[in-house]
Amino acid sequence: MATLRIGTAVLDGAGIARGSLKVGDMPDGRLVQIPVLLGRGAAPGPTLWLHGCVHGNEACGAFVLHRLFRGLDPAALSGTLVALPILNITAFRARQRMSPFEGYAGGDLNRCFPGKPDGTHTEQMAHAIYTELRAHAGYFIDLHTAMTADVRWALFANAPGEVGREAEGMARAFGFTSTLPAPMDVLAGSAMMTAASDGIPGLIVEAGGKGPAFTAALVAEVVERLQNVMRHVGMLRGPVTEHGPLTYFSNFAWVRAVQGGLFQRAVRCGERLKIGTVLGHYYDLWGQPTGEALSPHAGIVLAINPGPVMTSGETLVHIGLDPREV
Repeated sequence: MATLRIGTAVLDGAGIARGSLKVGDMPDGRLVQIPVLLGRGAAPGPTLWLHGCVHGNEACGAFVLHRLFRGLDPAALSGTLVALPILNITAFRARQRMSPFEGYAGGDLNRCFPGKPDGTHTEQMAHAIYTELRAHAGYFIDLHTAMTADVRWALFANAPGEVGREAEGMARAFGFTSTLPAPMDVLAGSAMMTAASDGIPGLIVEAGGKGPAFTAALVAEVVERLQNVMRHVGMLRGPVTEHGPLTYFSNFAWVRAVQGGLFQRAVRCGERLKIGTVLGHYYDLWGQPTGEALSPHAGIVLAINPGPVMTSGETLVHIGLDPREV
């Protein structure tokens, strides 16, 4: 076998290796490095690239990838598994979505791929990561979270031709009921869409919520669904679980709060909405009702602000539009 090297993680044969990849420099000159996990089987096969914590406060993906590798048996694996569990390490350390070293340039890592070697801190980080992703990945899965523990949906890069068909097959093997076949003009600059443009099929998984808003049961479920994708692409032996029809939607809409106050949500993720469905209730600081949040769209709840405090202009709800069973 040829040597596999990503940063300081090196494999000369079958096995598991751990190391770090340099993605930038700290203000004091120390390296900014992210963890790398490599798993290679004794039998040849494809390479699946996985990463989590693109946004630093979305830790569920890191727990998923750690659990996946703890149960990985190289003797039963065909091909190679690459996992970067904590991608946006400076944001992760600050427990926030984006790096504290971003100033005026935006800094959302999932809008910065393929990155720039001479760009902002986040663009340089994206460049270092994507250079390795493009060199090694045959398939790609990006793990995210939203706001609450009941978040469970996915989207795949609906690219023309075989790339889109393979991505759809991965999404069906993963099997979250609410799934978006994402048009190629959605999420420009995301790792998923950039990879699809380079011929690498992939999907984004949204599971659980920010910070501690996820459960051990959800982590175990996502690991099993990832293993099912690995069976689907020929990396693990065994039958592929058929999850049945999925609910596709045409696109999504972000809705922002038009008022603030104490807030109690009235819907959960996965629920169907009509125009005018009550999403939640507002109260003032004396406990008096001050209004209701109403859905401006029909569709499916993908994410909902849990409250208990809302600021006007804050993200209220994420809605999947035009749901249909496929």
